Amino acid sequence: MKKQKIAFGPGAASLMLIAVVLALSVLTVLTMISARNDEALSQRSVETRQEVYGLFARAERSLAKLDAVVAAAGKENPAEWLQAVRERLPEGMRMENDQVFWEEQAEDRMLECAVRLNAPGEGPRTVWTLHRLGEADIWENDFGNWDEADDTEMTWWGAGEDIDAAEGTEDDALDFGDDEEEAE
Repeated sequence: MKKQKIAFGPGAASLMLIAVVLALSVLTVLTMISARNDEALSQRSVETRQEVYGLFARAERSLAKLDAVVAAAGKENPAEWLQAVRERLPEGMRMENDQVFWEEQAEDRMLECAVRLNAPGEGPRTVWTLHRLGEADIWENDFGNWDEADDTEMTWWGAGEDIDAAEGTEDDALDFGDDEEEAE
């Protein structure tokens, strides 16, 4: 058998060089696009972090205003200090029993805050009970009073069927394995 030699002409080297240059060009373009996307993501991350830290700072300033009110109320009339705090609450705060609630809002984020008030002389005047960060549009929904709902239907996730929340029975409740404890 006769061996044949495969010979490449002068155009083959040029075609290979063109293919390598095109491949490197595509990789360069993809690298540039990836770098630009990374920069945009980093910028959004910085903006989000600044927004969240700004909310936290505003919440701490609101807490400082509330703390000043609680301190003054405790010194003036220790017996009726809760009523005095309720009358002097800073704007945007609401009080239920011994807890004070308020919200700090930025463009698209909201920080929901709550503190429990301690009686004068019982350690710190306020203790954080809620410090929850969420999307602002979540809080705009008005869910109303669920107790007064007559025809509110809820879909249980995973169950795939609607149940009437106002007419629900004990059979509709989710089972968390408490039956063993009740049997004992």
